[in-house]
Amino acid sequence: MSRFWDAPYRPLFLAAFLCALLSVAWWPLGVGFGLPGPDFAPAVLWHVHELFFGFAAAAIGGYLLTALPGWTARPPLQGAGLKALVVVWILARIATAKFDALPLIIPLALNAGVFAGLAGILCHQLAAARAYRKLGYLAAVLGLGLCEALFLIEAAAGNIWNCLDLAHMVLTGMLLLLFFVGTRAVPAFTRNWLAQQGDTGPPVRTAPRLRSLLLGMLLLGLALKPAGFAEAAYAIWAATGVMMLWCMRGWRTGTALFNPLLAAQHLAFLWLPLGTLAFGVIGLGLVDYPVPAAIHALTIGAMTGLIMAISGRAGSHRPDGKMRAGAGFTVGCALIWLAVWARLAPPFSLAFADSLITATALLWCLGWLAFITAFLPALSGPVRRPVLSGRSLRSSDSVSAERSAE
Repeated sequence: MSRFWDAPYRPLFLAAFLCALLSVAWWPLGVGFGLPGPDFAPAVLWHVHELFFGFAAAAIGGYLLTALPGWTARPPLQGAGLKALVVVWILARIATAKFDALPLIIPLALNAGVFAGLAGILCHQLAAARAYRKLGYLAAVLGLGLCEALFLIEAAAGNIWNCLDLAHMVLTGMLLLLFFVGTRAVPAFTRNWLAQQGDTGPPVRTAPRLRSLLLGMLLLGLALKPAGFAEAAYAIWAATGVMMLWCMRGWRTGTALFNPLLAAQHLAFLWLPLGTLAFGVIGLGLVDYPVPAAIHALTIGAMTGLIMAISGRAGSHRPDGKMRAGAGFTVGCALIWLAVWARLAPPFSLAFADSLITATALLWCLGWLAFITAFLPALSGPVRRPVLSGRSLRSSDSVSAERSAE
């Protein structure tokens, strides 16, 4: 483990994975078996906070700091700076779990410190390299940090519904980020694998104009809902979900399912259009289904699934330069996929709702245990670069497109 701090993805991805595992193992699973709950009332707000601002924030930080050297041609963050960022993140998790017992300023300052530190690193290196086209990622980090601060302030004031409205806003922002990254990464990784197999079938198509249109529609929906035009926003999201499915038609998903690394990406991304479509039609009142349950298609299926599918590539390098999924990766992603269906089922079977929610938590924890176990070898030894890409057999332009996904 002497090389553990040589690359930011190692401590930050591990922190994200452990946060995902331990938070659900504690609440609702552990509390259901008699453990005392987090000192954050109501506990569902702690659950939401840790999902977005603990787990997802660490994963996003690991992804961005892993990609940063490719954007700036500078060395990756290492040593003391990386250690400080991780330590503040850990202290923020402890302070948030003791939220009601501490002065607000302590969890507020620690959580803000995580986002401020990450934003400061991104801003300094992007500005020094004049990589201004990547400043959108900096804006995303700052926006996430602002929402986190408002979330804690509203929670301290007892404004539960305001916290949930903020969570919905953050989820929509996450969808934008997942769509932007996923529509570049999934086709690029698929194209490279097909080239390695000597595939002679139709090429993977990305439809850049449609991609830009969909990104604009997601942004429009995000702007309309808080402005008081909720029905228009839901209609746009429903249409966007359908068009996302159309966008995927040229990704060769059927062939990609034979490769577990790609199957995890395609199946996780599939929850993005399905969840967006469901969110739209439920908001319009076309389907009688509770929104809190439907949101899990996006949080567990799309967000968690894509984090697993993309970050897990760092642990899939082989000596021949190719990337192959291990058993732990495959089992972990499959269990999370099943957890989505288990969490979506309670509204259809109210008599078994509690059992299904417990089953969801068990599947989640078992999935992350398998995934983390498979990822452990990637935490030591020399860092393989590029971290998320294997040996490429494609043109230089195509290689650039894939590596830009990092």
